[in-house]
Amino acid sequence: MVNEIELLREMRSEVPEGLSVAEVERRLAERTAGNAPHGRPRRRPRLRLGLSAAGACLLAVAAVAVLRPQQEAAVRPHPAVAAQPSGTAQPSGAAQPSGATRTGGPPQTGTGPQTGTGPQTGGATEAGGGARPSGAVTVLEQAALVAARGPARRIRPDQWFYLKESQHMGGDLPTFESWGRMDGQRSAIKEEGGELKLGREKGPTHVGRTQQEVEALPSDPDALLAHFRGLDRELHPLSICQPSCRPEVADDVKVFGAIGWYMKYGPVIPPDTVAGMYRALAKLPHVSIEQGATDAAGRAGVGVVLDAGDGVRAYYILDPDDYHYMGVKVVDGDGGAVGLSVLGAGIVDKAGDMP
Repeated sequence: MVNEIELLREMRSEVPEGLSVAEVERRLAERTAGNAPHGRPRRRPRLRLGLSAAGACLLAVAAVAVLRPQQEAAVRPHPAVAAQPSGTAQPSGAAQPSGATRTGGPPQTGTGPQTGTGPQTGGATEAGGGARPSGAVTVLEQAALVAARGPARRIRPDQWFYLKESQHMGGDLPTFESWGRMDGQRSAIKEEGGELKLGREKGPTHVGRTQQEVEALPSDPDALLAHFRGLDRELHPLSICQPSCRPEVADDVKVFGAIGWYMKYGPVIPPDTVAGMYRALAKLPHVSIEQGATDAAGRAGVGVVLDAGDGVRAYYILDPDDYHYMGVKVVDGDGGAVGLSVLGAGIVDKAGDMP
């Protein structure tokens, strides 16, 4: 990975105006009807905690959530999707004006009965013969609808992305603040209680993280899947497989990791692209939804969970109200967990500034 952390999330305060309950139900029905993803046999990769970062700049893997069986016909839209213009829904992938990532509130969902303790078993039957949890399709479509209504941002290449992240790697590590310039040529970092350390001017340290490259990403979920599968490098917030993923599951792990890697850059990702990423996640056969999942900092949210086998689960934790990214967590087969939680994020004019 990179030697510095820069871009992360900001919660958008834009309300999804004019989106009625009936309209959301219609959209969900259109997207979920007859759209049974293709099943694949479960693989059993092992957890790898290979973390590279400057100081404590570690990236997080979020999770796939699990719901009890439910009927798609009975889907109710998430409150953030059905909010009236006077509401305060905040689309996924954005940051609050203050730059502080919200704490996850009580888990909510627009679906029927659910549990946060195991995978849903009543999903759609896939062409490959496996059962696909319908809950993931429903919840991630709700997240996509909210994200798509977020405001587009115009960000200058001389501006900086601010991120405050806590690390939980088998023992809490210092909280770090980091800044990355949007042209990809400079970064800075500050350890909790320490001084700001500004890196030297240099060429882009990682392709794919400048504003121009982010805006070039496709918004169509199938095009995103093809793009991420075709990458010649790994973009994982946290590694999942050790020493490498089995061929049968490697592509899906690669896609899951790349999407999570970009989700931390929420404030700079176009709304349509964020929506496409949620819909792409819904197409991965080993992804499910776990309501009430907690991030590494203990905040409750909606878990987008990738089952990697051998009891290993990679989580992206989303806010239960507006689906913005809260952090990543990887749980191994013995129940041990590592993760990173986003405590604040936003766009600033210079290193050392806070949103």
